[in-house]
This record gives sequence, structure tokens and C-alpha cells, in this order.
Amino acid sequence: MANDTKIRKTPEMEEYEQETGKLAIWKGKVSKNFKKWQQKKQKEELKKQKIELLTASREEKRQIKKDLREGKEVGKDYEHLIVVENLHKTYLLGTTAVAALRGVDLKIDKGDFIDIMGPSGSGKTTLLNLIGGLDTPTRGKIFLEGRNISMLNDNDLAEIRKERIGFVFQFYNLLPQMTALENVMVPLHFSGKLSKRGKRKKALDLLRLVGLEERGHHTPSELSGGEQQRVAIARAFSNDPALIILDEPTGDLDSKTGVMILNLLRDLNRRGATFVAVSHDAAVSEFATRVFHMRDGKLTHEGKIDGLKETESMELSRKQEAEINKEKAKNMIFKYLFMNQGKVEFKIDEIKSSIPNSILLNLPEHFDDVLRELINDNNLNAHIEGNLLLFF
Repeated sequence: MANDTKIRKTPEMEEYEQETGKLAIWKGKVSKNFKKWQQKKQKEELKKQKIELLTASREEKRQIKKDLREGKEVGKDYEHLIVVENLHKTYLLGTTAVAALRGVDLKIDKGDFIDIMGPSGSGKTTLLNLIGGLDTPTRGKIFLEGRNISMLNDNDLAEIRKERIGFVFQFYNLLPQMTALENVMVPLHFSGKLSKRGKRKKALDLLRLVGLEERGHHTPSELSGGEQQRVAIARAFSNDPALIILDEPTGDLDSKTGVMILNLLRDLNRRGATFVAVSHDAAVSEFATRVFHMRDGKLTHEGKIDGLKETESMELSRKQEAEINKEKAKNMIFKYLFMNQGKVEFKIDEIKSSIPNSILLNLPEHFDDVLRELINDNNLNAHIEGNLLLFF
């Protein structure tokens, strides 16, 4: 007896019938036209795969060439903003070789506030200069946004510093004959990206960010040390850098003014700025997100560092004053909200503008955290979303 096996339609047969309007199975047998169509389709699929492979290969080659041009290492992970690998720096003093760095490894992410502490001669300033592109290492690598800057020439390093790195120095380095506004505008003249009006507007916005909008027409000699440092911070942000280098940011300031500067830096860090600082000041460690200790050209450990510039009595006095300012800020916030009863939406910057800078810049924690604590203490039906305080 003949084996009468029924041929079942496959999805491919159904596709053929929909596409051609012909039957894939005719009188119990697979159509010859379907077989031809099937072979043609397989060839087209193979051709498509080859084209995709060739295209991917070309793109990969282009990317490799681009990476090599930019000093990148092919296949390397560029997740971190800064990657420092086995960094060495040796200086020649006459016939004597002095090792300033002895194999430093460090990774810095976007939004970090790194504080590198240590005694004089430990190598922290040398490390800062290398990360900032002010010098090149004797051995090792530094990657900034995936680009190996340790092998760049002076012109390329200058371009990196101009476009991607901001600097704040201990002694401010402001041009004495220029106003605060003009000092902030200096880096913008070299970028050539904005019109004259655009540069002025951006400089004013940055001065407003550091609370010095009204002091823009004063020269450095007419500003206090803390105000000059705030101008230097505004100037460092003028070209929207990926990284801000802080060299002893509180070194030339009294303890009270230094804490005001650190509060400002913490606020900017909360907004997304990335800082790498070197300091002798133990107070800096309380505002940083990560703290490293350096000794004899090596990073010895990460963690909280005590002592150094700030004594125990100075720390106690500073914290007591900060707590007093916190209570003053809460009272002023509550008064502002009471005077604006009925509103359901407040801009946090507007609330902050009702509080003197002398209080804002000397709080024990971020302003948003003070605001949240006030909401919780008074059982207010409100919450913070971004830069807004919203009432239910």
C-alpha cells in the first residue's frame, strides 16, 4: 500500500504564496517555482549577511583609526572620566633623580569630588599637574574621556586644557587690571564660540552662580579673598569643562571663608561638576565625595583623613557656627513660604535668593537637604522635584 504522507505548509511556503499569489504545494507535491523562489531567497539572505559583515568591519576599522588618532587604546573601557595607570614622574635636579610619583593608579567618575591630601613633598601637586595636562609623566598613562593625554605634544595639551579642563589656584591668579566680569570672560575669548554679547551673558550667569552678580564691575583689589576665589571658580566653568582642578582651594583663606568656598563647591558638585582637589585642609575632606591620602609619591589609602590644617577646636567652632546658620536658614525659608501662602510651586533658587550668602555658604549640609529637613520637621505636604518645591 502506498505511503500517502501529507505535506504540511511551512511559514516560508505561506510567505511565498502571499508574495507571488501562487500555490507552494500543487497536487500533493512541492511546486518547482517555490523551490526556485526558495533558492533565490537564500542567496539574497547570504548576500545581505555578507554586506552587513563588510559594513560592520569597515565601521570597526574606521573606529580603530579614529581611536588611534585620538590617542585611545583599542578595546579599552572608557566608562570612567579619568583613568590613571601606573603613573611615574621623575625630576632631574642636577645629577640627582628625584621620584615625585612612584606608580599611581586612580579612577575618577563624572560627578566625583576627589580630595587628595598629604604633607608637602608627597607628590600630590605633581599628580594634579599631570591630570590637568600641565606636565607629562615619565612613565604611565592618563586617559581623559578615553583619550590618552600622557602622549600628547604641548599644542595638543594646550587645546585639552582650553576645552576640557578648568583650573582654580590657591592664589586666584586673577588679572588685576580687569574687573571680575572681564576675568570670567577671558577663557571665552580664546574659544571663539560666542558673540561678544553671548560671552558677557555667560560670564554674568556664572557670577550669579557663585553669588557675585553685583560685584561684576569690581577689580580684584576691591574684592575680599573669598570673593576673588569665587570669581576664579566662575572663570574655571566658563568653557563648560569636563573636569575642574582645585589647587589648595582654601589655602589662602581664613577658616570661615574657606568653609564658605567649600559649601559653594559642594553645591556645584551636586549640580554635576567634577572636581579633583589637593589640600592640606582637613575641612575639605568633609565636602568631598572621595578622599585619598598621599605619601612618598604613592596613594596610600582612601578614606577620611583627620588632622592637618584644622585643629579640633577649629573644627568644633566651625560645626557649631554651621548648625546655627542651619537654624537661621530654616527660619528664613519658613518665613518665605508663609509670606507666599497659596502658591503650590516654588523655584528652589528663588527660595535661596531670600537668604544671605553669608548663611547659604556656611551650612553644614547641602541647601536641598536643609529644605527637606524643614519639610519633615513641620510635616509640610511638599516634596522636591529637581529645582522645584511642590506642595500637594
